[in-house]
Amino acid sequence: MPLGAEHGKGWSTDYMTLDIQTIRESPGRYVVFDKDLVLNPSREFFQPESWFDQAEPHVEGRGTVWRINAGEQQWILKHYLRGGLISHLVSARYFFTGYERTRMANEFSILQKLYLAGLPVPRPVAASAQRKSLLTYSGALITEYLPNSRSLASLIRLGDWENAPWEAIGKTIRRFHEYGAMHRDLNASNILLVEGCTYLIDFDKGKLVGRRSKASWKQTNLRRLRRSLNKLSGSTAAIDSAWNRMLTGYGRI
Repeated sequence: MPLGAEHGKGWSTDYMTLDIQTIRESPGRYVVFDKDLVLNPSREFFQPESWFDQAEPHVEGRGTVWRINAGEQQWILKHYLRGGLISHLVSARYFFTGYERTRMANEFSILQKLYLAGLPVPRPVAASAQRKSLLTYSGALITEYLPNSRSLASLIRLGDWENAPWEAIGKTIRRFHEYGAMHRDLNASNILLVEGCTYLIDFDKGKLVGRRSKASWKQTNLRRLRRSLNKLSGSTAAIDSAWNRMLTGYGRI
């Protein structure tokens, strides 16, 4: 099992933010983690092969993620991959403008704030950014695994539109919007249904804009979700019915 409970050595910075978040930097590497869950994750901590048979591929969103069996805990390990045309050139690298502005540091911070605010997101465990060159970096994020979960997209693909908890989904999205949590890719694959609860996942490139922000981004958010539903079914009647139920839960805007 990769090292994750040892005390750090040789770090140039070690300081605390919030109540449970630890940030550490060393030359070429940045790691942030929840000290109540792990201590000083090593480089190998973020590599699936280091977990041997305790890491299982788990399809979720872009590329592959892994479900990690870490003793009494289960986690999801995600390596960040680019989409679009640029992915053919640098699929796992991003332009570096500072560690605290990396994709994984941003997502960890957002998830932790949402989690501490009581919003339904997976608890973030750790994130790591690794310099690859003077101008680029790559990285990974580990979050808690939500057992017995299924995405809204998987439910729709089975044709089970009626049994999806559309009103509850609408209420959950409204909670995030009222908190000022801007999800950059709100689609059916990023909505998880877990034993009567609705979770939002994948806040990569997300943003917390405050409770008093303008409503236009919320409408854009909902339109993106509607487009994802349109792609999953050719039945306009089914989509319209589900969408109206979702808006009822959301509180029509």
